[in-house]
Amino acid sequence: MEIIHTPFGIDDPYYILQGYERSPREPLEGDCVKVEFVTDPMTVGQRAWIEVQTGDTTYRKRAQYQLNHGGKAHWEVDIASESAGTKVRYRFIAGRGPSTYVTSKWYEYTVSKWIEASGFLSFENNILTVNRDGGTKCESVKEAIILTDGTDLLDLRITIERIRDERFYGLGEHFEAITLPDGQERFIHVYDQYKVQKTRGYAPTPFVFSSRGRAFFMDTGFMTSVKLDRSEITLRVYTRGCSIEGTKIHIWEEDSPLKLIKRIYEISKPCPPPLWALGPWLSANQWNSQKKVIGVLDETIKNNLPATALVIEAWADEQTFYIFNGAQYDPVTGEQNFKLSDFRFREPWPDPAEMIRKLHEKGIRLILWQIPVMKCFDDSSPQPAIDIQYGSSKGYFVKNKDGYDYRIPPARWHEDNVVVDFYNEDASKWWASKRAYLIKELGVDGFKTDGGEHLWGRETITAAGSAAMTRNTYPEKYFQASASILSEDGALFSRAGYTRSPSYSLFWVGDEDSTWEALRDNITAGLNVSMSGNPFWGWDIGGFSGEIPSAELYRRSVELAVFTPIFQLHSEDPGDPVPSSERTPWNISKAYNDESIIDYYRRFASLRMTLCPYIHRESLHAAKVGRPLTLPVFLIEKENDPEELSYMFGREMVISPAVDEEMKVRELVLPKGEWVNLWDGETYSGRVKINGERNEVYLREQSIIPLSISSNESLFGANWSQEEKGLLYIGKEWPDDLRELSKSTTAKRLARIVGNEQGIIKIEWRDIQ
Repeated sequence: MEIIHTPFGIDDPYYILQGYERSPREPLEGDCVKVEFVTDPMTVGQRAWIEVQTGDTTYRKRAQYQLNHGGKAHWEVDIASESAGTKVRYRFIAGRGPSTYVTSKWYEYTVSKWIEASGFLSFENNILTVNRDGGTKCESVKEAIILTDGTDLLDLRITIERIRDERFYGLGEHFEAITLPDGQERFIHVYDQYKVQKTRGYAPTPFVFSSRGRAFFMDTGFMTSVKLDRSEITLRVYTRGCSIEGTKIHIWEEDSPLKLIKRIYEISKPCPPPLWALGPWLSANQWNSQKKVIGVLDETIKNNLPATALVIEAWADEQTFYIFNGAQYDPVTGEQNFKLSDFRFREPWPDPAEMIRKLHEKGIRLILWQIPVMKCFDDSSPQPAIDIQYGSSKGYFVKNKDGYDYRIPPARWHEDNVVVDFYNEDASKWWASKRAYLIKELGVDGFKTDGGEHLWGRETITAAGSAAMTRNTYPEKYFQASASILSEDGALFSRAGYTRSPSYSLFWVGDEDSTWEALRDNITAGLNVSMSGNPFWGWDIGGFSGEIPSAELYRRSVELAVFTPIFQLHSEDPGDPVPSSERTPWNISKAYNDESIIDYYRRFASLRMTLCPYIHRESLHAAKVGRPLTLPVFLIEKENDPEELSYMFGREMVISPAVDEEMKVRELVLPKGEWVNLWDGETYSGRVKINGERNEVYLREQSIIPLSISSNESLFGANWSQEEKGLLYIGKEWPDDLRELSKSTTAKRLARIVGNEQGIIKIEWRDIQ
């Protein structure tokens, strides 16, 4: 018989492992502690006790049977409350009688209590730091208390008085709203929530800012939280038994929200995407062979569609994640790296080099999927076992508290597999070196660095300490290792992330259904990350999960994706689902027997290519000055409703998204000046009423938009070089000083607006000289 008890579960803030945990996980002075455990298997006549030791006192107490679930007996018993600083040890005894008793290992906790924290806080240069030599008062803090077990300083809770009518925003990725609501504790905790994420984010940021010029940034890897009440803001740091000393909280005050956002950008230091990454991306889980990928390339060419990147997820052996599936080779030692010539490629990837050559020939870059875990489940090749054995012997994997290799817990993504410890510099170099041939010899252009949310529980240990302090920052170390082998214009594309992740990677806002609600949630999440230091984001156009989107949802999503930082199609189903779940335009067209869908996609994907020089210019500017590429308009014109999701796309465009199936009349207050509607060419200013289901786009009058077309083409034209070849002047008259304009561009041609045709502004071209 086995006795099972996990006092902390896996430290999941959203889910309690019913029947196995201690509650509360970290008892406070005066708490009666409920302890739950399981005996496996359950037998008739079974009984159970808990044995408790506190100081010189030892006592036993019978446990109460709860239920039989799956042949396992669930038990519950209470431990009496104790004073702060008391160490409590306990274990369980269970069986039918003395001859069959089984005794568990000892578990323990030390009772803690909250105390006044002012003596442990110092405030200097707008930074509140926890240390034992504190005592510097911060006028912004109304109350501060710190948790202690009598020896260590643990959690911190500070309360700040709220200003009248003060609204708050930020926290990185969350999906349910732009404005943070009152009355709910919001955890900042990197979390793999499959669909319907709402308040749970793959890429949160412990940064919150207000409409009244205040911001708070908790610069720590510990889980943190923010709670807003009518009269106060509560910030909390959860250390899960680790020392909090050295933790820093930035408290900023500025005269505008944009200056507060710039502060977090100075820390996140986003890296602008290469030009090629701004064109249309193609992706689908079911592309698991070279034949399928070449088929996608053929369809793209046949339908005359632009594409600059293609993502292959199902390419690897699903064990090492650096060897193509089907490849034959002679195994090497764990410290050695393969060269391209070491492989004898077979189906389903008989010639990756030729496949990549064909993609590059058409201007399409290749992104390969990655995950920071290692597996060994197939005896047909010894290399996965060799790598894992070597990595384990060198200490390259995350450990548990007993020093053994940590395994991802049951029911979590990639369960029972080892995780690379990127806090170990040698482990990072080793893992990256295994993949170097993909970049240097095959010419792979980047990685889709999926995952990163795998460190569950405080008893999971990295080279930098407990996962209590490293879980949130783990994706940053993973991306840093991945980026170390990229070519100069390579790119990462990631789902998880934290404060400094934008220094290494582009980002997509998680996995979502093909529904209207999910579309709204995705755009909401994208704007939230953009306000929190992460400007280069995209989403799976039309959703990636389940049946294909409706034709209208697909069209509107494609339209809107033109005006978001990353334009990417993706779908979930692996293998060969029937009908196919690809979100490619030819598959959607086939599903609805509607050729116009391909034509529609071509027009808007071409428009995306036409605008690439503008998007690239604005991306560079966003990274340089610390301004979101997608900046919610309410931060400029306060009369806008944040939940309408209107935003500036760069400095010269305003987007009003149509994200609901049946759009109500919506209002937009445009920034100062006059704005020309991209579709009808009409001029607007101030408050605009929008009645319709079209994503509206407004261009700042008298601005200059660099384009990749230079001949007498429309904005839907098919010149797909992405290079700046022409300029669009937003106005009906030519600008006054063409000579001065020519000094700031390599473009030789200039266009102005002369009306509208075929659903977009009509332009007229002339030589700049």
